[in-house]
Amino acid sequence: MLTKQSKFIIAIGIQVLIILIMIIFKLAVLTGGTEVILRIEPVDPRDPLRGDYVTFQYDISNISSYQLRDASVQNGQTVYVVLRSGYGGSWRVSEVLKNKPSNNSVFIKGAIKSGADQPKPESFLIKGVRQIPEDNFEDDLNIVYGIEEYFIPEGAGRDFNFWNKDVLAKVILDENGNAIIKQIFVDGNPWP
Repeated sequence: MLTKQSKFIIAIGIQVLIILIMIIFKLAVLTGGTEVILRIEPVDPRDPLRGDYVTFQYDISNISSYQLRDASVQNGQTVYVVLRSGYGGSWRVSEVLKNKPSNNSVFIKGAIKSGADQPKPESFLIKGVRQIPEDNFEDDLNIVYGIEEYFIPEGAGRDFNFWNKDVLAKVILDENGNAIIKQIFVDGNPWP
């Protein structure tokens, strides 16, 4: 039979073990992952209860449903966004898959936050190329990747404005598409 002291030690030990596993996972991704640069659009500068942090929305967060290979996905479902190198060094969406890619492509794992349950507009072919009516040329899907919040040193977020600045994130991806933000760049300079 366990004493109160033994139960307390076991409870603390389990919590420390969970924290160590999280740290080891993050370090494994940082040391063995693929680096990509993503263009970001900062949204929120500060939360008084949690400290200084920035909430991001990435260029790859809102995408057209036509980049989705399988129309049977639903909101909340995990998807794999295949990336390709784009203009200016930042990466862009190539396609969105329901299942993990089997080839050697670079991809990030996310979850559909909204837009999957909307009816898709009709497309048509002209000379073998899929055409989308201009009035339907809007982003249909919102995808979250778990890297939308970035905590910064206390006080670094006060009186700082990201608007009208070129903001990029260096993100590390592991072989399963899990992502970790390594560094933020504002107008080409590391921040903060």
